[in-house]
Amino acid sequence: MFIISGSSPKQQDLGEQRAPCPDCQQETSQRLQRHYRVIHVFWFPLFSLGTKYVRICGRCNLHTEVPEQQVGPVPVAPLLHRMGGLFPVAALAFCCVGFPLVNAVVSLGTGDSSGSSQQQEQQAGRQGFDQRFEAQAEDLAVETTIQSAFEEQGHQSVTVSASSASVKEHVIRVVSAQTPRLKKVSDGDRIRMLEMMEAEADKRFANDEVFLGLRGKLLWGGYSHRAPGGKWKRVVDGTTSSPMVDAFEALLQREAALPPSAPDAVPTPEPTAAPSVVDDTAR
Repeated sequence: MFIISGSSPKQQDLGEQRAPCPDCQQETSQRLQRHYRVIHVFWFPLFSLGTKYVRICGRCNLHTEVPEQQVGPVPVAPLLHRMGGLFPVAALAFCCVGFPLVNAVVSLGTGDSSGSSQQQEQQAGRQGFDQRFEAQAEDLAVETTIQSAFEEQGHQSVTVSASSASVKEHVIRVVSAQTPRLKKVSDGDRIRMLEMMEAEADKRFANDEVFLGLRGKLLWGGYSHRAPGGKWKRVVDGTTSSPMVDAFEALLQREAALPPSAPDAVPTPEPTAAPSVVDDTAR
């Protein structure tokens, strides 16, 4: 790697002063200048050195160097010439320290929503999600197909899982794809991943309710849902709903909507004939 560095002379006009000229032997109007050199790397100024002040006689053009103590109040040199090196140092410090701090603040800002999503999912698991949703043969088949499709597309770190539950004739299926690199997957690639999962679900589960999700290490970053015979509703964002939570809630709603089962009927006893009464008075 080549580093181009060097220095360049600079001068700055500081106005005019009246001072005695050694050549003219009288007081004349003289221009005051600051002369210095700027050290640069790749032509970016870092700092200055070798500053000196010069008076230039307006009559005979004599240049006379003046001690800094005799100059008096004058404008300062440009900031880039004096402290230009602070800018790349500050940029480097921001990259090393600022970005992690910004990410930490953003994580704290989204922590509430993401935390609630995790709590909902854990609550759903406690209420029996794992017991109610099981991987049937159809789920394992679609799981293998989607897994192979992701690997062909270069998503080697993706793990696909599928499960289902049913209420009467209504089947609810959940298909999720988890990868620890989801943060580095663009929104466009997430949409294409969901579209591929949707196409496979349409092919195999046209008459079922299906929930799809893309999950990172902890949070969901892609979500899609379709009712039987309906259209897909897709969401891609930094944090999305959990398909497992929504699927479990849909299952509970379906069960709550079932009519209560009628109690077993109690057979009505057959009427018995009244006992005959013999009238002894007729005898």
